[in-house]
Amino acid sequence: MKNSISVRPSRRTSTRSLDRIIKKLGAKKGIDVSSTRAELREKIKSLNGKKALGYLAYHGIIDLTLPDGTTVAILPDWHIPAHDKQVSWMVKEWLADNNPDILIIIGDAADMFGLSRWPKAPGVIANTQHELDEVRRMMDEVIRLSGAMHVFYILGNHEDRNRRTQIDPNGNVAGLIDPSTKEPILNFHNLMGYTKDDPITFIYGSLGEGGMAGGIVVNGDIDFIHGMKVRSKPGQSPAAESDNTGRSVWHGHTHRLGKRSRRTTKRGVIRSFEGGHLSDPRHSFMSYAVKPNWTKGVSKGCVHGGKLHIQLLPILPVVGEDGQRRHAMVDGNKVYKTAVY
Repeated sequence: MKNSISVRPSRRTSTRSLDRIIKKLGAKKGIDVSSTRAELREKIKSLNGKKALGYLAYHGIIDLTLPDGTTVAILPDWHIPAHDKQVSWMVKEWLADNNPDILIIIGDAADMFGLSRWPKAPGVIANTQHELDEVRRMMDEVIRLSGAMHVFYILGNHEDRNRRTQIDPNGNVAGLIDPSTKEPILNFHNLMGYTKDDPITFIYGSLGEGGMAGGIVVNGDIDFIHGMKVRSKPGQSPAAESDNTGRSVWHGHTHRLGKRSRRTTKRGVIRSFEGGHLSDPRHSFMSYAVKPNWTKGVSKGCVHGGKLHIQLLPILPVVGEDGQRRHAMVDGNKVYKTAVY
């Protein structure tokens, strides 16, 4: 259905316009779109019980079972508030158009520059509360625009700056317990202000760390992790991870965009994905980015035959007919563009 029509709604009305078109086409074909989506949501819940969707915070690897037809969107390293503002507007429009069932934040959505040990240039303001507020606003907005049933937020090494800052000078502070939640009072999801009633799960490593051991395994086939291995060429970093697990891997952290696949005798085709980034290398927080081998992008997927099929969508710098520089992304028959830089 998406490949047969061209939809170009405005940003403010994209969700409503797309909903009207889908319902109209569904009515022509005798399909109740709203009930079909509701049935899919219930099937996801029944397959997972309370295991995958019932946590505000989870330490370790979550096994997530998704039925055929489930759609997934994956957002790579965002580094808010050092994110690319124009590209972010475009990504939000894309989420509203795609309406994924599951949204995966692969880590480093928050930069946490205020807690960084990197030398801070004179005049650069580092305000951790402001950073957390900006991340919360962005997460709330993408949850609302995407209409996702559930969001999985895998903590990266930048979110882990919060934990490391606490345990280094005074481990006793890191162990203080919130009397209402019975969890460490300064953990990341608590600072973000989310509760168990929100449709979001924060995934930590087994020891409460970020960027290392936490993740998701979808249908026993593909691992979603922030990752720590860094190799020189796109696709090599997740391939190194898949050598350890024997499963396909979607890997963040490197800001590179690429994929590799290889056939094995035991598990068939193993796929390795790196999904790029959504940060702004020109931002003062990103001073370590000197001619980086980075590519902006997002990813989407759909479950078919029990496997999650994934498409990488690069976001590329372009020059329009008017001579103005923009970023653009093509998904199906629609071209998404940023405003002029």
